[in-house]
Amino acid sequence: MKIVGIIAEYNPLHNGHLYHINKIKEIEKPDLIIGVISSSFTMRGDLSIYDKFTKTRQALELGLDIIIENPIVYTIERADIYAKNAIDILNICNVNSIYVGSEENDILKYEKIYKENKEIENNNKLSLKKNLNLDLLSNDILGYFYYKRIKDMNYDIKVNLIKRIDNNYNDKNLSNTNISSATSIRLNLDKIKEYTPEFTHKDINNILNENKLFKFIKYNILNLNINELKNIFFVDEGIENKLKDVINYNNLDDFINYLSNKKYTKTRIKRMLIYILFNIKKDEINKIYQEDINFIRVLGYSKHGKKYLSKNKKKITIYTNIKEGINNVLDIEFKISKILDFIYNTNLIELEQKGPITIK
Repeated sequence: MKIVGIIAEYNPLHNGHLYHINKIKEIEKPDLIIGVISSSFTMRGDLSIYDKFTKTRQALELGLDIIIENPIVYTIERADIYAKNAIDILNICNVNSIYVGSEENDILKYEKIYKENKEIENNNKLSLKKNLNLDLLSNDILGYFYYKRIKDMNYDIKVNLIKRIDNNYNDKNLSNTNISSATSIRLNLDKIKEYTPEFTHKDINNILNENKLFKFIKYNILNLNINELKNIFFVDEGIENKLKDVINYNNLDDFINYLSNKKYTKTRIKRMLIYILFNIKKDEINKIYQEDINFIRVLGYSKHGKKYLSKNKKKITIYTNIKEGINNVLDIEFKISKILDFIYNTNLIELEQKGPITIK
């Protein structure tokens, strides 16, 4: 059985993603496509413009068969940790191959970097972290770390690349075609219909405004004392004192700019503020990271996907709906949905408990 895996954030799902899936179907002719999709937040600490269940329905309409959640504690992290967790989830699902959108479309470059850094690691010349020079663009950095995790763990998964077209990951300007980067679309939401499938832009009235989060982040920072802030994951090296200056700010972007510098990038600051918002502590995350991922949380499936899961339910620990008390990872996810429901008047908790999204 040909099972293809993809890892995506779909923020938002756009015509480039449609091109990606169509190329997979053309090249591989898979029996099943499984997607590990970031939840309502992304790797860089941004709130997705659509919540995770809206993204799930869109992904099913795109043609995926099983949508597996990449929970926030596995998502909001450095590229290497994000990639490690996503690949481990796909390995649990027995995928044969993954397809990565790539700027350079050169798998030999991944192999070369991997061999070079293994030599450094084995020879103990310098710490790998200090000596690592990827010389890759954004999607290929992630692609490399997918490749690295597969090689390190000797997983039986093949890495395939599909060249990105028309627009690169970080391009802020819209392209002249109907395929543009998610970054450029988020910056030009009035043009979303030109660059996304109808099943994406029909949800435009449900777009979440990230700026609404700031007053709740501000409240938590002011409500917690310095020692309590120090216990929040990503808060370290004295920044807890500077965080208290939030009282002088009324805008999320301005506060992020104030906190960021060479040591604390904007991405790192955004990740930290999300953990403060949800009061997720270092000891919670450290406990989670001491254990390997041993389950999947299914957000949605097609008829083929449901059939596959039913056949493998004795081999794979599968959660199709959640409540408090299942495990530390999903308890945090449940708490986040409760808070987002409060802020945005959504129905995430109802959907968390209802079971997987399906489409006709």
